[in-house]
Amino acid sequence: MSIPYTSTSQAIKGYSDSALAKSERNDCVVRAIASAFDLEYYKAHQWVANKFKRQFRKGTFGFPIGMNGMSDNNTRFNYKRTKTIDPKYLTTNGGKSKMTVGTFAKEYNTGTYIIRVARHAFTIKDGSVIGNPEDATKLRKIIKNAWRIV
Repeated sequence: MSIPYTSTSQAIKGYSDSALAKSERNDCVVRAIASAFDLEYYKAHQWVANKFKRQFRKGTFGFPIGMNGMSDNNTRFNYKRTKTIDPKYLTTNGGKSKMTVGTFAKEYNTGTYIIRVARHAFTIKDGSVIGNPEDATKLRKIIKNAWRIV
């Protein structure tokens, strides 16, 4: 079972031609920001480095705190805002179990969302995953945080 998948090269402007993108690793947050906010890869890369103090070829630490801060402060970025999805909506069975990627994709099938699972982030845009191909097939991963981009 899987959900629709859009390749990163199709979803992110300038990704295929970017020497920076080809030389990067651990850049899932950069790709999620680029695809969710409709940015070119290098602009998202620069913004994540400035906003979250991300170092080249390293993961992005403090990402959830920064995104929640943007939501709380109603910060605009590329004419869009982030809205934190309240954790109580990321549970099922009356709050007893955490929501999985598969359940989220069914319940939130319209709009743009940045999803954070353990040690990884990706975008779900109108029900289609933008990230790594396995993000569309590993539907039992538990969602740690989610933000709607409006």
